[in-house]
Amino acid sequence: MIAILGWSSLIWKPQDLPYEGTWQQGGPVLPLEFTRVKTARPLTLVLDPVNGADCPTQFVWSSRTNLADVIQDIQDRENASPEETGYIDLQQNLSSIEDYPEQVNVDRIVRQWCHKQQIPAAVWTAIPPNFTEELGVEFSVETAMQYLEQVPKSDQDSVVEYIQNTPPEITTPFRQHVETIWGMR
Repeated sequence: MIAILGWSSLIWKPQDLPYEGTWQQGGPVLPLEFTRVKTARPLTLVLDPVNGADCPTQFVWSSRTNLADVIQDIQDRENASPEETGYIDLQQNLSSIEDYPEQVNVDRIVRQWCHKQQIPAAVWTAIPPNFTEELGVEFSVETAMQYLEQVPKSDQDSVVEYIQNTPPEITTPFRQHVETIWGMR
């Protein structure tokens, strides 16, 4: 069995991702924050070891049994490159960080979780943060809010909807601030 890890839109909007059952609590605790700037949505939730808050993730079982197929499924769903897709295979002792050392490294955390849960393999989205590169300023709640206030209202609404759909256990400083400011929850 291969676990797919999720913490945001993969959970509530899986599209054509092949999986079985329902998303379950109890995934590994990973550093997450809204530090990815992209055209379709100004700020998205990604792995971020520098600015991220430790948050519990969720997981679901892939309906596929071949790791390469599950990796491809995640790449297709997330429009991600191989470098932006994380995986652990305990049986083959393989890890995406070995192939892509520049990837956000959560290898140890996911490996320990897989061992503890007796899960032979896991796959996740490893798209990196790009806030500082895209905007030329260091990420902080204040700089993220300044950026968000400058984008069109429709983009602001998209971020609010994204935050509202994100599982409640994902509590990052930026999310907490937005929920307080805009009276969400």
